[in-house]
Amino acid sequence: QERMWVCFQMREVVYENNEIIMEYTNTMKKIGLIAEGQASLYGSDAEGNQYLMDELKKDDVFGEPLLLPEMSQHYYVCAKAKTRVIFIDYEHVIKRCENACWHHSQLVSNLFQMTALQSRKQMERIYVLSRSTTRKKILAYLNHLSAEMHNQKIHLPMSYTALAQYLSVDR
Repeated sequence: QERMWVCFQMREVVYENNEIIMEYTNTMKKIGLIAEGQASLYGSDAEGNQYLMDELKKDDVFGEPLLLPEMSQHYYVCAKAKTRVIFIDYEHVIKRCENACWHHSQLVSNLFQMTALQSRKQMERIYVLSRSTTRKKILAYLNHLSAEMHNQKIHLPMSYTALAQYLSVDR
C-alpha cells in the first residue's frame, strides 16, 4: 500500500459536514475515493436550480473522468458528514509506471469494476423513474428490490414480489 501511495501520488483529505469536496471541470485531473463518511453529488443548471444526482458512501468513487459533465451544468461533491477522501491523480492511473507494478494493474481493474457498478445503479434508477405512472414506478422498484434480495437469499414474511403483486391489483 505504501508503494501505491507513491506510485499514484495519492493524498488524503478530511472534509467537514457541508464542505465542498470537489467541483467538476473538464480537465480530468483527479479521482476521489470515499474512505470514510458520506457525500452527495449535486448538479445545477444555468438558472441555478440544484438537484441531487447521487449519494456517495464508503468505497464509492467519483471524479471528473467518471462524469463527463454537460458544459452548461455545474457539478460538485459536498460532504454530508465528516468525510475522509483519498484522491488519486488521473494521469498516474492511465499511464503505467516505469516498474509496471502489479498493484497498478489491480487498481485500474478495480476502478473499472467500480465504475461499471455505478453505471448499473444509475441505469436501474433511470429504469424505475422512466415508468409512466407512480404505481408502475413503485412496482418496478419493488421488483428490483425483490430480485436483489433473492440474489442475496434474504427472506421476509411478505416478499417484495408479493407486495408488488398486491399493489398491482386494481382497487
